Amino acid sequence: MNQRYKRPSKQLHRDFFYLDDEVTINSLSALESGRVDEIVSKTTTAREGGFSGDVTIPVVKAGIGAGRKSSSEIEEEMVRTRTRFSVFDAWYQLMADKKAFGTFDGWGKSALMGVEIGDTVEFRAELSLGPLQTVLRLYLWFAEQAMKKGTLFSQRGAELKETEVGARTARQFLYGVSGDNDDVPILATVVGEDGPPVLITASKSWLIGRLGELSGYFGVIGQVSQIIPDKEEYPVLRLTKDVAPTPLEIQTLKQVVEQYVEPAKALGVDVEPGESVISGPALVLKPIAIYR
Repeated sequence: MNQRYKRPSKQLHRDFFYLDDEVTINSLSALESGRVDEIVSKTTTAREGGFSGDVTIPVVKAGIGAGRKSSSEIEEEMVRTRTRFSVFDAWYQLMADKKAFGTFDGWGKSALMGVEIGDTVEFRAELSLGPLQTVLRLYLWFAEQAMKKGTLFSQRGAELKETEVGARTARQFLYGVSGDNDDVPILATVVGEDGPPVLITASKSWLIGRLGELSGYFGVIGQVSQIIPDKEEYPVLRLTKDVAPTPLEIQTLKQVVEQYVEPAKALGVDVEPGESVISGPALVLKPIAIYR
């Protein structure tokens, strides 16, 4: 007897990796006044119909400072979570009904024709942190281990000092010179033929999943923040967000990346200086939702 997998006729479940609910709440409030209040009201009503009372639920202690959460605190967390995803669903349906999402009929060299800054677009893509960011995050992990005593990677003296210098540089790459940049650049290869690269500038504040889980294909919804012209370069990582990217910043990034080529090989990752930038034509996207 032949057995074949029968796919669902509809994909209703979303496993979110990223959700900027501040955008969806503000957008839904502007597009349909009162809808957010309605969702909050329904969620609160559902909560009131659920568990209640003065029961205190213990939380497993992870260390000093861990404690117990009351049922009311847990209920409030549930309300925030329910509201977060309920608002997205309402916002998504409203945008879809009004045909407010830009979509792509396949992907290829001319995919960006007609795309404008500010468009809210939806597509499916293979996502990754890219070799450069992978190396930098691995290097920071390695540096932490090197500074500890009794680990496989413990270092001392001049060797440790060299590692600490490299770690400081890596932090500047990932978090900016001032250390307050929480952007997480994500590289997207849109499903279809070879075409323009897409850089997704996510914020760590809205991550739901762990960065280590970012691998494979995801649905992406976001707003176009920049369209990089043909033959121009745009830095994947920023040293500062106080000014627009400059040729000096781009060249500096390439030069510094050269210092990580050999350490990257030792960590099993191949990285090239050119991977510090994307080349136009390319799309830079501020994500709203990333999900499977």
